[in-house]
Amino acid sequence: MRKSPDYSLILIILALGAISLLILYSLNKNLALNQLFFWVIGLSVLAAVSFFNSQNWQNIAVPFYILVLFLLISLFFIAEPVRGSIRWIDLGFFRFQPSEIAKVVSILILSSYFQKKSASQFKYLLGGFLLILPFFVLVFFQPDIGNSLLFLVIFLGIAVVSGLKIRTLFFLFILFLILSLTIFRFLAPYQKERLYSFINPTADPLGTGYSLIQSKIAVGSGQFLGRGLGRGTQSQLEFLPETESDFIFASVAEQLGFLGAGVVIMLYSLLFVKLISLSKNTDRFAQLILSGSITYLFFQFAINIGMNLGLLPVTGITLPFFSYGGSSLISILFLIGVIQSFKKTPTFMSEMN
Repeated sequence: MRKSPDYSLILIILALGAISLLILYSLNKNLALNQLFFWVIGLSVLAAVSFFNSQNWQNIAVPFYILVLFLLISLFFIAEPVRGSIRWIDLGFFRFQPSEIAKVVSILILSSYFQKKSASQFKYLLGGFLLILPFFVLVFFQPDIGNSLLFLVIFLGIAVVSGLKIRTLFFLFILFLILSLTIFRFLAPYQKERLYSFINPTADPLGTGYSLIQSKIAVGSGQFLGRGLGRGTQSQLEFLPETESDFIFASVAEQLGFLGAGVVIMLYSLLFVKLISLSKNTDRFAQLILSGSITYLFFQFAINIGMNLGLLPVTGITLPFFSYGGSSLISILFLIGVIQSFKKTPTFMSEMN
């Protein structure tokens, strides 16, 4: 019998969406209305997808993979550069970002691949990495180093659940450090400057260190109860850039204070606990999907919050369910719909090869 929808998971997501819309409305009414429209579409997609037979996801993972690969390649031929990056396909009435769809598809394709394979065997581990490598390379050269790293994180999250050995994980960590030093040589000048500004933001307070400094000012000025909706000096007077996307958490902290920011973090914590609890009494494929989803959402959450607090370098990684943007929101709600579509089956541990 099909598993009934998990309404507590939906309520957590709706609570995050409600706070997000409230903050967006205080920043820009038009953006809030647009995001509300994206929420309506996304929730409709979630509801429709949740009625799919969960076994179908394995069958359509490859076609989805090929389609997204085509979209990522086509960006280099048809997309117009925006602030030096080619990330969006403009359809006239809607502009979408293929890399957001690629994150969800990477979870589907890797889960399908590892369903009957163990990451403890190097040949299967390498096969999974080669599957995700085109996504990583194509997004990296957009350029978008922050989101390109997400594909590696998703790969590791699924591989660990698929039996990746600790010593192999340690070896991959060392390899990643070496790779990072090599990748640094290929970074665009502005990306290198962001790393330098993170180490010492006061070296260029009106340039590369500006966003980091303003974000920390916004977070600190909120104190415990906040300045109130629509009363944040950094966000309302536009000292803080990208208040609706990259730095929306700083906007929350400034307007709603430590208390409001704490509520947001608590809701995300409940979300992750709920997703982990859903992995019980599910089949192997469902657990792989859940492990990839948790890794993906937690990485974006941790990086964005850390960036807003000045603990991590500034990247283009947004806050799931919260930052303004249709592509990201609809893609993530699609993923939640996939999770809701699973049936109750025995745990996958007995199926491990």
